[in-house]
Amino acid sequence: MHGDKPEARIRADSTTMIPMGFLPIKEFIQVAFLLTALSVLSAAKSVLVPENYDGQFPWFLTKIEANATGEFGFRLVDDYNGTFGIESQMFLFSLRSFDREEQDTYELKINVEDPEGRQVDGPLSVTLIVTDMNDNAPEFEQDPFSGTVYKGAHAGYRILKLAAIDLDDPLTPNAKLFYQIISQHPEQPSDMFQVNELTGDITLTAEGSAALDVHAADQYKLVVQVKDMGELNQGNYVKAHVIITVTENVWVSLSPVLVHENQEGPYPLLLSKVQWNSPEVRYKLQTSSHFHEGLFTIDKEGQIQLMEPLDYEYGSEYYLEISALDYNGDPYAEPLELIVRVVDENDNEPRCSPELYLTMVQEHEQKGSCIVELRAEDRDDPLTENGHLFFRLHRQEPQGPEEPLFTVDSDGVITLARDMRDYHSLNYQLFVHVADLGGAEGGLSSTCTVIIHVDELNDHAPEFTQEQYGPISVPEDAVVGHVITSINASDADLYMSNSWLVTYLFQSGNEDQTFGIIQDEWNNTGKLTLRKALDFEAVSEYIMVVSARNSEQLEGVNYGASSTATFFIHVEDVNERPELRQEVYVVNVSRDSRPGSLLLKLEGRDPDTPPTSVRYRLNNESQHWLSIGAESGEVTFLGRGPAGSPHLMDVRVEDGDDPSLFVMAHLVIHIEEFEETPGPLLVSSGNFLCTPRREEQVIAITVSHRAMPMILSVEGQPMEQRKWRIDQVNDTLALLSIALSWMEPGLYQVVIALSERGDETVRHRDTLPVTICTCSSQGQCQIDLEPVQGKPTILTTVSTFVGTFTVIGLSLVIILVRLSMTGKLGKKRQRDTSMESTSLRFSA
Repeated sequence: MHGDKPEARIRADSTTMIPMGFLPIKEFIQVAFLLTALSVLSAAKSVLVPENYDGQFPWFLTKIEANATGEFGFRLVDDYNGTFGIESQMFLFSLRSFDREEQDTYELKINVEDPEGRQVDGPLSVTLIVTDMNDNAPEFEQDPFSGTVYKGAHAGYRILKLAAIDLDDPLTPNAKLFYQIISQHPEQPSDMFQVNELTGDITLTAEGSAALDVHAADQYKLVVQVKDMGELNQGNYVKAHVIITVTENVWVSLSPVLVHENQEGPYPLLLSKVQWNSPEVRYKLQTSSHFHEGLFTIDKEGQIQLMEPLDYEYGSEYYLEISALDYNGDPYAEPLELIVRVVDENDNEPRCSPELYLTMVQEHEQKGSCIVELRAEDRDDPLTENGHLFFRLHRQEPQGPEEPLFTVDSDGVITLARDMRDYHSLNYQLFVHVADLGGAEGGLSSTCTVIIHVDELNDHAPEFTQEQYGPISVPEDAVVGHVITSINASDADLYMSNSWLVTYLFQSGNEDQTFGIIQDEWNNTGKLTLRKALDFEAVSEYIMVVSARNSEQLEGVNYGASSTATFFIHVEDVNERPELRQEVYVVNVSRDSRPGSLLLKLEGRDPDTPPTSVRYRLNNESQHWLSIGAESGEVTFLGRGPAGSPHLMDVRVEDGDDPSLFVMAHLVIHIEEFEETPGPLLVSSGNFLCTPRREEQVIAITVSHRAMPMILSVEGQPMEQRKWRIDQVNDTLALLSIALSWMEPGLYQVVIALSERGDETVRHRDTLPVTICTCSSQGQCQIDLEPVQGKPTILTTVSTFVGTFTVIGLSLVIILVRLSMTGKLGKKRQRDTSMESTSLRFSA
């Protein structure tokens, strides 16, 4: 032994022989059994041991094994006050039995140590689990039990719950309890009660529900048994007594309760009280109404209380549901209902609904006609005087010289007090008082507003104060917006009504909308104004018919001649300044252009009738490199222009009779520098166009040899430029077509100018030969070949050869003629190729 702890030492590399006399026979048998049947427990972490062991001690529990080598021994860290030990052959033993109810688990730690006490393995853990034996009988928590059942209780009504315990393992049948009624007194009627075998709940049977009578038997005594092991025959059991008292039913309906609105209190205010038939009860109050939680409460004595004042307008009735619950929260019986009715007070003033009425009455309406019926609401109880409403007229605006035009009865019906003939306004405003308590003194009231619009009949047509206006002279140069004359028509309908309001309309003579009318709705007048500039040469006189109309339809009358007037407007001629087609002209001039070259021609005109001639002159030409024809308007290049580009020049175009009347035009002139470029710049998709012009026929021109984006235009004299049209598709592609409807057939050399986009002063030229020819319906060019004057024809050449050469020479000439004609026909066929039949191939 090492110290005072049980231990054992053994050499792991030798076999130890155990003599028979070392242990008593009974212990030897126990050890042998462990070595054989229980050897598997040597590596187990837990060991099951029964409680209440009554055999020999020490009681060997399990074998202990370790992974150490050499000499070692085992030592328990805790032996539970000498309960456990280790025998030298490595067996764990106990010196006493166990009681599961005292302790059901033991956790043992075992150190493995060498002879010097040094730990070489472990600690090893062994858990001892004490298994249960049925060594405890069940026990009731009390004896006797008592319960109450009321007369009239339904079958299944739970009277009480028996409570018993068993100290044995609740996970085994040892603690499975089984309840049973052994006897009942008085015995008749029999089987009045039953007990749930598993839960111990004692409930009323159907026979017991029908037989309960407090006058026949007011108390029943039961003997109840509870045993463990469930329904098995073996097991422990114990008995208890149950006393059940029969009472009259006090769970009765509740009468409604009246509570005055805004009652002063004190609060909580007791409303009613409920009582269950036994003291083992818990009360619950609930409702499905809209009032907030905590407005009503119930205490453990069953007293129902109101916690704060009630408002009739918020809720006139409350429905409360009271339940009696057992200790599990299950209801004993159907819940009771308590109705709380709120008694109304006159605390709300009546209100018109809506507060503002908009209505209409027609002209000529007769006395007594109903205009509108007012409605009002009072949140107080409508079945009491608090909700009995009364209407009366307070005042009318405008009042008028006579009695009020309208009257109001007590029910809120507004009627006409007299015929609608002599009224003074299109809108009347009524203020009506509505009071509760039937209008009696002390009631509450409010005011309703009624706006009544008079729907006047349009029974008068507007009339002009004069049938004819003019003739009125207006100068040709009058500005737009000029007021020509005033227009006035009167209407006998009520002032400022829709029937009185006049609208002026042009009936004829103003189809081009040269004139307009501005209307003044405050006095029904109008102003005839000028909307477009006048032109004496175009129209010198206007005759217009204007009508006066109402926006409302006439009733009983028609528009007559007096509702129409004629206006005569004479346009006065004014000497006007000349006119030009455009204000800015842009011209490109090549620096190497020939002196005398025509740049452009300005075409000014005098708009007067009869027109006078116009004169042209340059305003700021000081270097004398341009000139303009005073009468022709032709701008001519005189010589090399100044350096730089562009140049801005002003041209003054004057009236021939009055030089003070003039118009200015601006010339923007670009001096172009042409760069010579080796090789052709343009590649075309064809070489002929048809005349007369065909809209769909074009020649595609592609720019080559240039990296910069280019702008293409036709170069040359203006008369030459106007023959052609260029439509540029992108920076390198343009489409050339005929600009005129007809051009004389022939070969044209079209000079194309190319300028770099962004710097138009840098320009290039290329010439594109284009044949203009008449074409067949299929778009094939047709050219008639005619002999050239002064040159020998093929026929004369052949005749000469016939006279001078032999037959062999004649044959050679015939061969040459055929070859020549074949070549020309081939060229002709090549020229006949049209863009309508050949797809374009654009150069990149």
